[in-house]
Amino acid sequence: MSLPTPNLDDRDFHQLLEEARNRLARTCPEWTDRSPSDPGMVLLELFAHLTEVMIYRLNRLPEKAFIEFLRLIGVRLVPPAAAAATLHFSRTGPDERAIQIPRGTRVTLNNPAEGGAPPVFSTLRAVALDPQSSRIEVRALHCELIEGELAGAGNGLAGQWVRVQRPPLIAPAGDELDLMVCVEAGSQELEEGAPAIRFQGKTFRIWNEVDSFALCADDDRCYVADRFSGTVSFASAVREPGRSGLEDRPRMMARVPQEGREIRIWYRRGGGVEGNVSAHSLQALKDSIPGLQVTNPEPAVGGQEAEELENALRRGPLELHSLQRAVTAQDFELIAKRSSGAVARAKAFTQSDLWTYASPGSVEVLLVPQVPSRTAGDGPVPPALLQEHSSREALDRIRKVLDERRPLGSSCRVEWARYKTVRIKARIVVRREENAAAVRQRVERRLYRSISPLPGPAGPGWEFGEALRNSHIDRIVLSEPGVSYTDRVVMEVDEVPDREVSDLAADRFQPGTWYSLSAGRVFRSLNGGEGWEKAGSFEGQTPEVVRPHPDRAGIVAMAAKSEAADEWLVHLSDDCGESWRRGARTTFRIRDMAWIVRDGLPILLLATDAGLYELALQAEASPVQILVVPDEPQAGFYAVAASRDIRGDWSVAAAAQRTAGVYLSSEEGKPETFRPIGLEKKDVRILKVQHSGPRSFLWAGLAFAGSTEGEGCYRWELRGKKDPPEGWRQFDQGWKGGSCRSLDFLDETVLAATHRAGLLSLESDRRDAQWSAPDVRCGLPLRDPGRFQPVDAVAVGAGRRWVLTGGSEGVYRRRAQEKDYENCSSKEFGDKVTLPNTWLFCSGEHEISVVSEDEAS
Repeated sequence: MSLPTPNLDDRDFHQLLEEARNRLARTCPEWTDRSPSDPGMVLLELFAHLTEVMIYRLNRLPEKAFIEFLRLIGVRLVPPAAAAATLHFSRTGPDERAIQIPRGTRVTLNNPAEGGAPPVFSTLRAVALDPQSSRIEVRALHCELIEGELAGAGNGLAGQWVRVQRPPLIAPAGDELDLMVCVEAGSQELEEGAPAIRFQGKTFRIWNEVDSFALCADDDRCYVADRFSGTVSFASAVREPGRSGLEDRPRMMARVPQEGREIRIWYRRGGGVEGNVSAHSLQALKDSIPGLQVTNPEPAVGGQEAEELENALRRGPLELHSLQRAVTAQDFELIAKRSSGAVARAKAFTQSDLWTYASPGSVEVLLVPQVPSRTAGDGPVPPALLQEHSSREALDRIRKVLDERRPLGSSCRVEWARYKTVRIKARIVVRREENAAAVRQRVERRLYRSISPLPGPAGPGWEFGEALRNSHIDRIVLSEPGVSYTDRVVMEVDEVPDREVSDLAADRFQPGTWYSLSAGRVFRSLNGGEGWEKAGSFEGQTPEVVRPHPDRAGIVAMAAKSEAADEWLVHLSDDCGESWRRGARTTFRIRDMAWIVRDGLPILLLATDAGLYELALQAEASPVQILVVPDEPQAGFYAVAASRDIRGDWSVAAAAQRTAGVYLSSEEGKPETFRPIGLEKKDVRILKVQHSGPRSFLWAGLAFAGSTEGEGCYRWELRGKKDPPEGWRQFDQGWKGGSCRSLDFLDETVLAATHRAGLLSLESDRRDAQWSAPDVRCGLPLRDPGRFQPVDAVAVGAGRRWVLTGGSEGVYRRRAQEKDYENCSSKEFGDKVTLPNTWLFCSGEHEISVVSEDEAS
């Protein structure tokens, strides 16, 4: 149990009055009238009441002491945060002269609401609208800029403090003018390069803000600021321990302003939730600039009220344990929340516990933005609203603060959290006397509050990575009085790879991780296909090929076609698709990709309509052509495959277009090292390498037009620069699949995605090997009775546990040793909806129907 807080005096009114009566009986026995109507008794009751009030105030001394102790360890109330907006200034007429827009230009609402002053935004920097430009952007904050306010004069003594006239200051926004404390200095006193400013004909030296004087040097010009109260404190003096006790003279912890020198402060005040205005509402210039108009294309976000004392009392002990250093996960979370008022939640993870590519000592901190309650309302909080309040300025500031406090040798990644939208469809049965409409409204409100990333009345917000189960829905709904039971519960998500799956790939290093390309979107599953989430946004592009690196954890490449121009783009990821960067841009179609490692560096090979290319992972790298056919430098290729043998040597194979056969390089795919190895006159579209112990085999899949049953697949054993004695071996027994669309391997079993026969399998180590077709009742989608839909992709998981296939109706999976498939890309779930460890749920628009017990029966 926690330590009890004793009352210094626990007597109440009745005890005080009874004690007075007893004393009266001992000291004044002649006072016999002790009825409530006696004037003397009235006075006794009055004094007892006043004494009880004094005891109450005395018993509050522990709370006051607690507050003072927190103040001594540096706990301060968090000041209000100012909303930020991007303002677009544009011309109102044909005048093409340069228009100057000074720093601090004020903009407010075009149509302010009645009652109360409208929020005013001030620009953060001076800009100019050049004659050749029609528009310019500039950031602005909901605040008032106070310039050069005289806060006092230095006295030359330790421990001096001054206070601004109009507190509180806004929370730090990463701009140098958030707070600037300057002390008057003579021109001869400024060392070269020292930060200074001229104001009213005088030179002022700019001092530095610090969190504590503990690490300051004697000659540092620094101060500590309490932005909530507007107090600026300068260094004090302390007697430090020496060899024979305390030193005789106290040492100044840092410099203090000299006597008589002016102290002037530049600061911003304001902030609050009033600044979170909607888009295109800031259109009125308070500082008139002729020929100029302004608007905010996006909402202003980030405004928060100042911290309340009750929250600071709860936060204080956490600050004491953190010691201003980010060591534990709680330290990272606390510092992240404290560094910006725009953060509602923070969660720290040890990256190596989540990702195989992460190095030891790396930390990932995920943030949930603060959304004002009046903005969130009682309805759902969609990801778009959270993204509106996820400001870049808050993220950059938290990154900087955590980078200063993290342990040496560690790394810290800070990002805004990601969200998965889920909707609940259910029927609720209520007691016959209940109002169905009112119950539905209350239940929906409970669901919105519970399935939310934001803290609120229902709790601290949904837990990171926690799956949403049917039992959660039952518990939330049944907590509403008047509900008898629920049934027909369905959970639905927004986006899954449920159609037109063109490519599948399994990550060899990240357990249970798959990548899927579906209808122009990139999806990723971290649990073997049980749940899918979008991996990046590629607006205006159609992803075609995705390839994780087979030897380097975390590296993934994706090729996409631009819908606006006749060009193809390569995107690269170093963190399993968590983030992407553009790798290259080409004007020719990319058909296939493969990875190799050359000189210790990952190299991406591109099979294109204009030849075979290689792309290094360095920034700004461009594709470099690899000459495969000396006489035909523009020969196109459909497929490329790479394999490393037991000696560490790489072989690269490429399937040429126009049925020109397959070319093989045993020297890392370097230019002019390729040789033709046959299959001319065959339309080879697929190349894949099978590893069988120390041996490696190159498999080729062919394409056929119309209703042709096809010729199966061909195999070539990779023996370095030596050709196998048998050359290409054909496997066509039992093949009725037409074109081969994809290949993968389950140990010695070859799996072929086909146009006509579903997923065919072949035991390649058997002398009489022949292709085996699945049963029409296996669960794969059918085009019509007895005929399968085309299977466009197949991939085997790294642990050989799952086999996934993709086609026009989404992703299907089966256990490796079983034959039956299940759809694993449906939008609807009856049992649970999974969530990655670093994601959170958001509520969509729930669909709740309510019936009475009589209607249900």
